[in-house]
Amino acid sequence: MPFFLSNRILTARLILVCLIAVAPSGCDVFNIISFTNSPPGTTTTLVLVRHAERDPGLDPPLNAEGVNRAQVLKDVLSERGVNAIFSPELIRNRQTVEPLAEVLGIQIKPWNIANYINTTAFANAVVDDILANHAGQTVLFVGNIGSTFGTSGINEEIYKRLGGTGRPPNRYQDMYIAVIPDTGEARWIKTIYGPASSLDPPL
Repeated sequence: MPFFLSNRILTARLILVCLIAVAPSGCDVFNIISFTNSPPGTTTTLVLVRHAERDPGLDPPLNAEGVNRAQVLKDVLSERGVNAIFSPELIRNRQTVEPLAEVLGIQIKPWNIANYINTTAFANAVVDDILANHAGQTVLFVGNIGSTFGTSGINEEIYKRLGGTGRPPNRYQDMYIAVIPDTGEARWIKTIYGPASSLDPPL
């Protein structure tokens, strides 16, 4: 088995042990080599957005503004060659990408919300999955800006994992696109989609 694949399997197993133990402070998986380049001969693209607007609550659905934004996301990405869609198992996240998934005929890949216990490990697992299983493709990940565990948001951690600097994609209107080459650093394209959100504070 190639080293980069065996390393990813080892990292995934260690993360799983940490999550089952529910003891992230006792797990040190971050010193393991984690690959941030697309496999040789490929360039992989990650589209990173926050879930659309929702009502208050622990796991609320999208509100009317959020439903409209989900439709805009579908319109923006339906002809952009999206091959896979990743979403945490939260109602607001899933509803954000369901219109796009339906029009593309793609099954949304769910991620267990237990991963939010350790968002750094979660980000590593997401990026490793994309590079191992979707090399050369375009993947959409719809994340969050924080967690009930008081950790940094998954979007921020994925952004940092791929070398992002400055403000992470934490606004409802943000769409950050990472172009991950087979050599060299990932390049981030920072853009927006849809109208400004009534829930975002002024910059």
